[in-house]
Amino acid sequence: MNPEKDELHEAAAIAVITIGNELMGDDGAGPAVFEALRKEPLPPGVDVIDGGTGGMSLLHVIKDYPHVILVDCADFGGNPGEVKVFVPEEVRSLKEIEYSLHQLDLLEVIALSQRIGEAPRTIHIVAVQPERIEPATTLTRKVSAALPLMVKEVLKQIMKMTQ
Repeated sequence: MNPEKDELHEAAAIAVITIGNELMGDDGAGPAVFEALRKEPLPPGVDVIDGGTGGMSLLHVIKDYPHVILVDCADFGGNPGEVKVFVPEEVRSLKEIEYSLHQLDLLEVIALSQRIGEAPRTIHIVAVQPERIEPATTLTRKVSAALPLMVKEVLKQIMKMTQ
């Protein structure tokens, strides 16, 4: 019997945290994925959390999980609706090209959690390239069409983390 493994079964081991603002067009992709994931049968030990618009409050959420999947829209220079999965280290290397992940830089929150020794062991980011981030209560057609792929990528990451 592995006590560490039993401990992970008592508390959730994976947090899927969706980030975004439904009032800002494609920035609402995270909340839309949150709603879709609530309908999916997820393995035990997975919490799906609405992270709102992100910011420093995420610091207190991610510290409680060994594995975190962040879901957001991000300007990574792709085509609108394109979905990409990456880790924070990959974003740091692209920072010079104005890789954007929300008003309080999500990478700064992750870096701070690492500095204070409260970072999850693994962090993956599932992102969609937005077409429009401006006041609007609907997603663009391309980002809306990408939602099933985002959900599929989140489920794929969960499976990798539970094996």
